[in-house]
Amino acid sequence: MSLFISVIVLIMFAITTTLNILELSTQLKNDLKKELKSVGILTTNSIDREDIQYLTTNSSGSDEIFKKTQEKLDDIMEKQGVMSWSYIWKMNGDSVVPIAFTKNLDEIYKAGENFTDLADIHLKAATKAMETNQPVVTKIFDDPFGTWETVFTPIVDENNNPIAVLGVDYSADYINNIIQKSLIKEIAIAIIGIIILIIVIYFSIRKLLKPLDKVISVANNVAEGNLSDSNLDLNRKDEIGVLSNSIQSMIDSLRNLIHNIKLTSEHLAASSEELSATASEGYHFSKKVSDELKDVVSSTNNTLLIMEESAQAMTESSDGIYKIAQSSSVVSEVSQETLQQAEEGNKAIKNVVDQMEKINNSVTHLSQAIKQLGVSSGEIGSIVNIITEIADQTNLLALNAAIEAARAGEHGRGFAVVAEEVRKLAEQSAQSAQQIHELINEIQKDTESSISVMEQGKEDVQYGIELTKEAGNSFEEILTSTRNVASQIQEVSAASEQVSATTEEVSASVEQLKEYTVTSADNLGNVSISSEEQAASIEEISRATHSLSEKAEELQQLVSSFKL
Repeated sequence: MSLFISVIVLIMFAITTTLNILELSTQLKNDLKKELKSVGILTTNSIDREDIQYLTTNSSGSDEIFKKTQEKLDDIMEKQGVMSWSYIWKMNGDSVVPIAFTKNLDEIYKAGENFTDLADIHLKAATKAMETNQPVVTKIFDDPFGTWETVFTPIVDENNNPIAVLGVDYSADYINNIIQKSLIKEIAIAIIGIIILIIVIYFSIRKLLKPLDKVISVANNVAEGNLSDSNLDLNRKDEIGVLSNSIQSMIDSLRNLIHNIKLTSEHLAASSEELSATASEGYHFSKKVSDELKDVVSSTNNTLLIMEESAQAMTESSDGIYKIAQSSSVVSEVSQETLQQAEEGNKAIKNVVDQMEKINNSVTHLSQAIKQLGVSSGEIGSIVNIITEIADQTNLLALNAAIEAARAGEHGRGFAVVAEEVRKLAEQSAQSAQQIHELINEIQKDTESSISVMEQGKEDVQYGIELTKEAGNSFEEILTSTRNVASQIQEVSAASEQVSATTEEVSASVEQLKEYTVTSADNLGNVSISSEEQAASIEEISRATHSLSEKAEELQQLVSSFKL
C-alpha cells in the first residue's frame, strides 16, 4: 500500500509541476502584454499632443516638429533599452501614413507618405486600437523586416478622440528569452524535487521490505511441514505487520487443524466398525416398509382422479364469474366518466351564466356612457353656437375699426393692419366653429344609433341568460340521475368482484388440494422406490465402512509427517 501511495505521490508531483510550468508560461505572456501596454501608454503621455495633431496634416522629414518628436521617440527607446523601434501612424484605409518614427526607420518610412508594405496582423491590430481607443498587443508575427510582437496605443486629442496610433515593436527573440529563462528555472526546480522524492521513496521502500525476509523464511518452513519453528513477532502496525499477523494466525489455525484431524482419524476407525453392524439391521427394516408403501400408493392414485374432476369444474365456474366481474367493472368505469363529464358540463353552464351576467352589466354601463356622450355633444353644440356669435361680433367690430382707421388717415394705418388681422382671425374662428358644429351633429347621430343598438344587445343578452339558466337546470337533473346510476353500478361491480374473488379462492383451494394429492402420490411412489434402493445402499455402506477404516489409517500416517 505504501509503495502504491509513493508512486501516486510521484505522479501527482510530476503532473502538478507540469501544470505549474504551463500556467507560468501563460502568466509570463500575460505579464509581458501588460508591460508592453504600459510602455505604450507612458510613451504616448510623453509626446506633446498638439505636435501630433500638427503632424497629422503637416508631416515631413525636414519639419522642426517632426525632428523634435523623432528625438523624443529615440530618447524613450534608448532609456527603455529593449525597444527595436517605434513609430506613429495616421490610418488611411488599408494603408498607413507614418507621421513620426525613430531614426532607425529612416530608410523604411518617408514622413507624410503612404506606406502599404504591412503585415495583415499589423494593420488589424492598429485599426482595432483606433476603434476601441485602447492599447492592443499583437501575437508574435513575421514580416519582411523580422519576427516581432507589437503594442499599438491610440493617441487622442483634447476630446479623447483618437487621431493617430503609436506602434512599438519588440524583437520576438527578446520576449522568448525572458519566457525561456523563467521556464528553465521552474523546470530545474521541478527536476531537483523529483530526484529528492525518488531518493526518499527508494529508502522508504527498502526499509519497508526488509522485514519480509523473516516472513519468507517462516513460509518456507511451513511448506516443508515444519510447524514447530514458525513464529513471527515483528511488532509492526503497518501493512507488513498486518501480513505477518495474518500468516501467524494461519499457522496457528493449521496446527489446530492437523491436531484435530489426527484425533478424528482415530475415532473414525472405531466408528466405522459400529456403522457396519447398524447397516445390516437397517436393510431388513427397509424391506418391510417398502411392501407397505405399495398399498398406500394405489389408494392415493384413486383419490387423485376424483380431485382432478372437481378442480376442472371449479375452474370453469370461476372463469364465468370473472367475466361477469370484468363487464361490471367496465360499466362502472364508463358510468364514472359519464358522471365526471356531467359535472364538468354543469360547471361550464354556471360559468356561462356568470359570464352572460358580466356581459349584461358591461352593456348597461356602455349604454349609459353613450347616452352621456349624447348629452355632452349637445352641450358642446351650444358652446360652438356661442363661439360663432362671438366670431360674428368680432368680425363686425374689426370692420368698424378698419373704417375708423381709414378716417384717421396716416395715423390710423397701423391700427388698420391690426383690425384686418383681427377680422381674419374672426373669420377663421367662425369657419372652425362651423366645422365643429357639423362634427357634433354627426357624433350625435352616431350616438343615437349606438344607443339603439346597445338597447337591442341588452335585450338579446337578457334572453341568452334565461336560456342558459334553463340549460343549467337541465344539467342539474342529468347530474343527479347520473350519480344515482353510477352508485348502483358500483354496487353491482363490487358484488361481482366479491363473488369472483370467493370463487377464485375456492378454485385455488381445490387446485392446491389436488397438488397436495399429486405430491403425496409422487412422494409415496418415491418413498417406495427409495426403500428398495435403501436396502441396496445399505449393503454398499457396509463395504464402504471397511474402505473408510483403511483410509483412516492412511490419514494417520500422513498427519504424523507434520512436526507440531
